[in-house]
Amino acid sequence: MKCQFCNREKVDRIFYVDWMGTVYQVPVCDSCLNKMWKRASQSGQTEEFKKYTGWWPGKQEPRHLGDRAFPEDAVEGLRRRRKLAALRIRLSEAAEDENYEEAARLRDDIEAMEEVCRHGN
Repeated sequence: MKCQFCNREKVDRIFYVDWMGTVYQVPVCDSCLNKMWKRASQSGQTEEFKKYTGWWPGKQEPRHLGDRAFPEDAVEGLRRRRKLAALRIRLSEAAEDENYEEAARLRDDIEAMEEVCRHGN
């Protein structure tokens, strides 16, 4: 998708604008977005820009589904707890789907991992 303003191929953000009941996509590259911010700040309209776009320089972006909450090089105990939580979710899903063989295997894996956690090995 190309930037609405400069026609470059790389788009960093897509805004959805509701104009008179019709929703339009406005793809914008980072360079054009920063230029728009500079114009808004020069004209004293930074608050309006923030309200309209929901963006401003330095704004923390929210985490997205699939982003890792913890780094992969986290301490071993934390990685085990994360893996246990994931196994418990999979166990719950397998039980809901009545996939009892998978649920039994996951239950055994959870018990083995909990045993390792208790003994610290």
